[in-house]
Amino acid sequence: MKTINKLLLVVLIASVTFAAPVMSQDTEEPNRLSIGLMGGVTQGHMNIGTEYDPTFGFNLRYAANPALAVQANFLFGKMTTAEDDGFDGNGNYFDRSFENSYFTSSVTSQVNLLRMLGSTSETVNLYASVGLGLIFNDVTTELGNTTPDNWTEFIGEDHSEPAFFGTFGTGLRFNLAKRVDLFAQYDFNISNSDLIDGHRTRPELDIDKNRRTQDSWSSVTGGLQIKFGSSDKDADWHTYQPYTDPSAINRLESQIAELDQRVRENTTRNDDQDDMIQALQDRMDEMDEKIDNLAVLVADLDRVDITIDNDILFAFDSSTIRETAKPTLAKVVRALANNPEKTLSVTGHTDSVGTEEYNQGLSERRAASVKRYLVQSGIEEDRIMTYGRGETQPLVPNDTSEARAMNRRVELVIE
Repeated sequence: MKTINKLLLVVLIASVTFAAPVMSQDTEEPNRLSIGLMGGVTQGHMNIGTEYDPTFGFNLRYAANPALAVQANFLFGKMTTAEDDGFDGNGNYFDRSFENSYFTSSVTSQVNLLRMLGSTSETVNLYASVGLGLIFNDVTTELGNTTPDNWTEFIGEDHSEPAFFGTFGTGLRFNLAKRVDLFAQYDFNISNSDLIDGHRTRPELDIDKNRRTQDSWSSVTGGLQIKFGSSDKDADWHTYQPYTDPSAINRLESQIAELDQRVRENTTRNDDQDDMIQALQDRMDEMDEKIDNLAVLVADLDRVDITIDNDILFAFDSSTIRETAKPTLAKVVRALANNPEKTLSVTGHTDSVGTEEYNQGLSERRAASVKRYLVQSGIEEDRIMTYGRGETQPLVPNDTSEARAMNRRVELVIE
């Protein structure tokens, strides 16, 4: 393929990639496909001049938006020698003539120049087009003057062979009515072959026999474009944005409202959790204060209540007293030893993790473990009573790990 055709291919790709977006927008899906019926005239700019010969055909068009469309063109026609071609308008010197019955197919990209300049007109469109095509030739030639024997190589070459060509041009499009446009355009076509007219440029020398220069021709065509589809709008004049179903918006709003409610509930739950943590900390501080002053409190008060976290006294799922808890229980031993008339009740509690039967047994074993340690430390066994309540008497609902920690406890009552 010739360099100019490669350049046209680059321009075609660039026009598709960088076409400017448009301003007006519609939510209704527009018609994008259409068929055009077209006709016009062509004139060749080749070794032999041609008449203004008729051409006709059709196109298939896809409009991406008002700024850009892609179009496939199919044209039939015939190029014939001009009567006044040659010296002084009296025919060429060797009286050469040809006839080319051709068919062309091409794909072009059309860019709306007015839209790219900021116009939002929905009536007129000035566009530029660029593309590539293929011409199928059926060429017959004739040489009327063969007298000079040394110029016989001017005889033409009859052939039926295709050739690639590049095309570019400009045109106007008018919106006549719904789904109907009127268009007219000019195209300049450059072939990579020197044989569109069947005659070479300079066949007189051996060195020039295989020389190729690009034949070219112009065409002026016009016609009607008829849009496919059920919409009253088409993409040549209206920009499409996907339509949103109101029910989908309602569902989305409902989901957002539900999400907001969950956020509020989580915020409330977090606040409640913070309150529980603070209550747990306050209870631990109160317990530490009572333990430190337990001997004085027992001597002065008829009844002293102490709540000790199970996590302080026992390991997880265990009724064995931790070594770190023994100094706390030693203060209880001291208070009971200094007040022999006082008795102690020990009540174990658990959270709701596990079965009720298991939790009841665990609470009883932990209360018994506290009594056993106190008896081993010198307190009379008949002064200590034990109870197990399991998960039946929670301080707070067992909804969070902090709440469950508050419910796992041993309550001591000295009176």
